[in-house]
Amino acid sequence: MTEPVIELAEVMRSFQVGTETVRGLDRVSLAVARGEYLAITGPSGSGKSTLLHTIGLLDRPDQGRYRLHGQDVTRLDDDARAHLRRQAIGFVFQFFHLVPRLTAAENVELPLVLAGVPPRLRRERVARLLARLGLADRAGHRPDELSGGQRQRVAIARAAVTEPEILLADEPTGNLDRAAGREVIAILEELNAAGLTLLVVTHDPELASRARRQLRLEDGRIIADSAPCAP
Repeated sequence: MTEPVIELAEVMRSFQVGTETVRGLDRVSLAVARGEYLAITGPSGSGKSTLLHTIGLLDRPDQGRYRLHGQDVTRLDDDARAHLRRQAIGFVFQFFHLVPRLTAAENVELPLVLAGVPPRLRRERVARLLARLGLADRAGHRPDELSGGQRQRVAIARAAVTEPEILLADEPTGNLDRAAGREVIAILEELNAAGLTLLVVTHDPELASRARRQLRLEDGRIIADSAPCAP
């Protein structure tokens, strides 16, 4: 068996809330293989988003070890973490986080600008991806001119345009109606079928049931794992 693309070992993360210390992750160990489709579920405050942010290098463990593609990234400095994040990881959030003044195409292009990709290649890649997601005729529209489902598809395109190996989605259908949510899930699953490693945080049982592996958290601990990655 090849080495897991994501490997957490005894990871702990705590937060200070007033005078109280809240444990977001409590000795979490997890291995995720390349190309897996994993749903992360659990009640509010169980540590789902903390786990996703830790995997996505947006947060740093207090204790434990995190290996990404076999590299120990636990103590990397902020610049190294940002560089690795841009290379390897895409993010999709519940509230889209699109730049209001930019068009759909410009929002999708933004990560390529930050990565220093030449303009012609940027435009070609953006146009190809928007067409693939059914947004070619919305390329020049700003977010407030798009439906919720269209905005989330733009957000997915922005996450996928750098061709990351891992995509992390935090409640990607939570702000959408049922029909738009199903469209978004179909797109994410198509990307996974093409080889992308997909981790989705969700409260939606229907969405969770579609994943090949389901992880449940409570009080910062993994209490159920339907199909563990082999070591």
